[in-house]
Amino acid sequence: MSKLRFLFMLILFLSSFVYASVELNTARIAYYNERAYDRAKAACLKGIEKGEINFELYTILGGSEIGFGNWQAAAKALVKAFSIDSLKTHEWMQKRGGGTSYYQAFYFSARELFDDEKFDEALLNIDYAEMLDPRDTAVLIIKGVILHKLGDMAGANKVYQKALDLDPDNPDVNYLIGKALFEAKEFEPSITYLENAAKFYNIPLNHAALILFSNVTETNKVLQHTVNRFWVQQKMNELDQLIKDSLGLEGGLDAQQINIEKFYKATDDLARSNYFTGMAYYYLKSDSMALLYLLKTLDLKPDDLDALYFSGEILIRKQDYKAAIEYFERATQMKDDDLYAWFYLGVCYMKLKKYDKAINALENKVLYIDPTYINAMQNLAFIYREIGNNKKSLDYLERVKQINE
Repeated sequence: MSKLRFLFMLILFLSSFVYASVELNTARIAYYNERAYDRAKAACLKGIEKGEINFELYTILGGSEIGFGNWQAAAKALVKAFSIDSLKTHEWMQKRGGGTSYYQAFYFSARELFDDEKFDEALLNIDYAEMLDPRDTAVLIIKGVILHKLGDMAGANKVYQKALDLDPDNPDVNYLIGKALFEAKEFEPSITYLENAAKFYNIPLNHAALILFSNVTETNKVLQHTVNRFWVQQKMNELDQLIKDSLGLEGGLDAQQINIEKFYKATDDLARSNYFTGMAYYYLKSDSMALLYLLKTLDLKPDDLDALYFSGEILIRKQDYKAAIEYFERATQMKDDDLYAWFYLGVCYMKLKKYDKAINALENKVLYIDPTYINAMQNLAFIYREIGNNKKSLDYLERVKQINE
């Protein structure tokens, strides 16, 4: 190669490097000095388009996307920076607020991907978030949930335990470990975590209630339930009026919305913990303990259909049909097409010899919903025989025979 040609190529190389550095310098000035994320992003994209492979272009691009709240785009850029030079990328982040300032790109990106059920991609992002802030229990919780969704129960429980070691009084961690064990049918060990979760969830609930009901002289469960119902049903005008009139808080919903949200969330969190504790005892065939926790659930959320149903079922097993009726009636009032609630309601009326009500539940409700429901027909055959209508009794027995054939 001639000396002249070599010098020409060297000049060409240096000129292209300088040109790329112009884009990087522009991005630096816009990002560091001006916080002009649009200019910084444009400069980074231009440099990348021209072939510049530089970790800092991608870190600035990622930082700019964070400024816009574009979490997935930010995470993608930062992953590219790590792939080019992980050490320098990490050092760059540490100099500019620490890794925790940039981990949010990975955390919120993982949340978005999780909501879209893209669990593998979500896990990749949450791994980066954990690397940047390994002591953040929020990251560990969502990682555990993702692993659970991917079927890695052992991995999920290991992550939950790590979070629990970092923050043993965290109710969310205790709840998620308990729920994971429950879903793995490890009912007995799940109870310890779920009960701990309930104990810790009680703290924010009591605090929120103290603020909201500070002007109410006595604890009023009906009022608390009404607040939560209006919030769930988004009856904001009614809720605003209730806050002013019944709670005596002049600012109304505008002033109390954040406290209403906290009260509802704390109520829901505690109710869920009690419900799964009750169901763990249910599957362990400890009916008395199961009923205790299901009733605790209903004390917080009287409209919980599952808790109503299983409470009624347990009371039937205890042969307390009169008490069971209350729960099944409430369930059918909330959900008129609940086949099994109507069936068990009919059974309760039958056992108490309230045959007219039993016939209405079984004939006009259960068989209307499912005309082939054999158990309802068999009970109706018994009821009609008891009231002396042998023809209808035989008709139902014949229908049962035809379906079985």
